[in-house]
Amino acid sequence: MLISDLKRACSKCDTSGFQAGYDEWGSIQTNLRKSCPHCSGKGHILTELGENLWNLYRPMLQELIREELQNKSTLQK
Repeated sequence: MLISDLKRACSKCDTSGFQAGYDEWGSIQTNLRKSCPHCSGKGHILTELGENLWNLYRPMLQELIREELQNKSTLQK
């Protein structure tokens, strides 16, 4: 499995993570978030396989982070 199997380059911002906003009449509008709305500023989009793997591993990662934060706070007391 390759990284390209999990994510692909964002075609809207050409992997820069930034895209200027345009209103429906074609005049330039400021993009206050300064990030591409299609990829949320990451420059890439997960493929279906990448999305499925992320959904599979996300709960386990969240639990590990929660446990680590709880252990850290216990040690500080």
